[in-house]
Amino acid sequence: MGIQLSSQHTERRRDMVCLKIPRKPKIDHSNQILVLFLTKFVAENDFTGNPSTWFVDIQTHFATDKAVHHAIKALSALYACQKDSSTHAQDRRLALEFYQTAVLSVKQAVNAKNAKIEQPLLSSTFLLGLFELMYDPTGQGWIKHTMYGTSKILQHLGPEVFQSGLGLSFFNQMKMFEVSRSLIFSESSFLVEKSWLGLTHTFNMQDSNTHPIEELLNLMVRCSDHCARALTYLESLDKYTISDSNIRHLRKFALEGFKLRFALSTLESHLSSLPPHLLHDNRITIAKIYFSATSIFLSGVYDYRSLWLQTIEATPTLSQALIECHVTIILNMTEFAMQQTNLSKLLFLYPLRVACARVWREEQKDRLRGLFEVIRRSFAVVDVFRSEVEELWRTPLAERYT
Repeated sequence: MGIQLSSQHTERRRDMVCLKIPRKPKIDHSNQILVLFLTKFVAENDFTGNPSTWFVDIQTHFATDKAVHHAIKALSALYACQKDSSTHAQDRRLALEFYQTAVLSVKQAVNAKNAKIEQPLLSSTFLLGLFELMYDPTGQGWIKHTMYGTSKILQHLGPEVFQSGLGLSFFNQMKMFEVSRSLIFSESSFLVEKSWLGLTHTFNMQDSNTHPIEELLNLMVRCSDHCARALTYLESLDKYTISDSNIRHLRKFALEGFKLRFALSTLESHLSSLPPHLLHDNRITIAKIYFSATSIFLSGVYDYRSLWLQTIEATPTLSQALIECHVTIILNMTEFAMQQTNLSKLLFLYPLRVACARVWREEQKDRLRGLFEVIRRSFAVVDVFRSEVEELWRTPLAERYT
């Protein structure tokens, strides 16, 4: 039975409410944390290795878009929640409120009659995916916003929208995420399509000093696509009844793998011959880490599955010594980058996950655990990676191969 208040008590309560010292409006605090986000978070999280004003630009250009506005506010509050324990509860509540408003705004925009699928909607899904990377330890929210939001809208708009201005700035921000996602999940990406590869080629033609990271990202997309197609084909085979046609098809895959290996080797020569002033460039740091990770990744398409060696003459695998060399590069350069640069910690999830599958010594495992812990302070999604890796390390080596 509820507590009954007399009318006199009720009036007194109303008076007390009226006499309360008013708190600062919620919007004042949210503006403060927005400034914190646009300065400190953006400064700490370089997603490309290149100076970018994208976060500020979308705040300026899409200020009237409800989904973008609330998605940025959600990120701001979540970041403040991580940084200031004195306002933790308030910031967390604000983050979830802004997030829910942004998601609702996206749904309304998508479901509207004659819906306009434009760049503001694209930006909002990217921001919501970033929120999930910071908030959700399962990774499912990120997959939802990225695969069924950002990627789909990008494909809907087409590459011609991203050739200059804010569109180009956005494409550069999200490309690293999409490439890493396709490799982490061994999936093909729409970026492997000629029209999207051609978009990068157009940029290259306009810039005689094209950075090698662009060539590497295209190679990474091709490797993930190669892996996805090869594994799909292997799953369709009955290994006890391999026909001559199957063997010819497997040889084609291996030949394609060798071409990718040769392209990686050519790129390695390019990286090794760079002038001294580029050696401390953040993009070179990313490129060297990603090069080692992708070299191991391509080998893994073949050396985890005995069927290749049982049926064809040669595959583009690496020797154990070379794999260990690449693992060392990933560990050393990632530790350096996370300590000495403002590159976002998110950029290292893909290479660290690759390295985890190839380490045997406890010292290396402990270093990887330490790196994951550093990432976890900002991005909760790392928990799903850590759980998967710990399970992998408990699996006997013989059971990792088929």
